[in-house]
Amino acid sequence: MLAWLKAAHIATLCIWCAGLLVLPGLFLGRVQALPPRELKRLWHFTWIGYRVVMSPAAVLAIATGTGLIFGYAVFEPWLYLKLAVVGAMVALHMSYGLALARLAEPEKHFPRLAGLAMLGGATLLILAVLLLVLGKPPLDAGALPDWMRQPGSGRTLLQSSLESMRPI
Repeated sequence: MLAWLKAAHIATLCIWCAGLLVLPGLFLGRVQALPPRELKRLWHFTWIGYRVVMSPAAVLAIATGTGLIFGYAVFEPWLYLKLAVVGAMVALHMSYGLALARLAEPEKHFPRLAGLAMLGGATLLILAVLLLVLGKPPLDAGALPDWMRQPGSGRTLLQSSLESMRPI
């Protein structure tokens, strides 16, 4: 059973990572003005890629990865660092959705530097995950912050953050 879960995780992770690498190139198609028909086709293709292919793959990659963590009972410090990098990949994924929503307006253009930054960020995050998973570096658990080592302390951190954001 775990072999199938691992195969599903690797397959969906490959699709998600491919999307993280391909979408900035599609966004860069909007650096210049395009004829309305090409513009609509490019946006529709990008939207389908993000919504129908990449986002479900991301959800399934995270779900199967979570299953693998508990299936293999891997609770090592390198894993917590890897999960933080995956969280950054999720944030990058969400920024793609925001960029795509902005590009729904025909007069909007996409800055070349933003596309290159997205591509560079995706590349670095994917490489970081690969290095952590394949290398499993021996990290000292004491090097991690307290909230990462104590169950339930993330909730306390979130509550204190929300309280500090309340208007006076």
